[in-house]
Amino acid sequence: MTHPQIIIWLGRALNGQEPLPRLTPDESRYLGILRLDKSLDSAARKSLRDGTLGLLRQFCDHGSGEVSYVQELLSLASAFKQPETPGILADLACRFPELPTTLHLAVRYAVLGALVDGSSPHPPAFWKEILEQEPEKYALLALSGVLATDPLIEGVSLLPKMPDSKRAGQAAAIKLDLVWDALPVQSRFRFVEQIQNVLGQCGQNFAGPVRLWSEKKQPIRVNKTASILLSALKNSLGEEFQPRYRTSKLLAA
Repeated sequence: MTHPQIIIWLGRALNGQEPLPRLTPDESRYLGILRLDKSLDSAARKSLRDGTLGLLRQFCDHGSGEVSYVQELLSLASAFKQPETPGILADLACRFPELPTTLHLAVRYAVLGALVDGSSPHPPAFWKEILEQEPEKYALLALSGVLATDPLIEGVSLLPKMPDSKRAGQAAAIKLDLVWDALPVQSRFRFVEQIQNVLGQCGQNFAGPVRLWSEKKQPIRVNKTASILLSALKNSLGEEFQPRYRTSKLLAA
């Protein structure tokens, strides 16, 4: 195919109008395109990537398109990881208020999700701007974006702005747990302490699941009496019988 022909084929494939090497009939179409991409020569692969970027720009310029097609296009563009993609999507996200009727909510979520998962994280200021557009709808995606760049300060400061619902609290607790796992060990308890300090500013329904999560992450403290007993055991039984401490993470599991 020529380059123009590849672009036409790509649009049809994303719309489900071309046969693709798919493992199951319900597999996402972009995965079939990625599988096919591995068998192409370098010129065809470049055309495929350039075509994807062109279709992405076309969608972002107009802000309209079938939901399933746009979701497949966003997934393919994210998988190709072209350096222009995050900027194109961020510009569209900032224009969401200008497109109240033409851009389906599912598409907006897909755009923001692609930015959260992208290889070039956007700064907290960007996500705060997104949050201010529609707090009830974008809060958790904005939280994910901020936690990816500055969890200890900006991420924690965003918690009081979350919707006051148990579901939002449960989702936030999962996100915070992922951050906990990724943090250096020496920063983890400071992270939890900072979260606990702002929970009083959060809605009660939201704060409940987050507080429950934070309590499970508290370090185990050994009181003075227990310390004396442990020392006596060590002295009398020897080093090899010294009790092994369990971490809070093991206890939580």
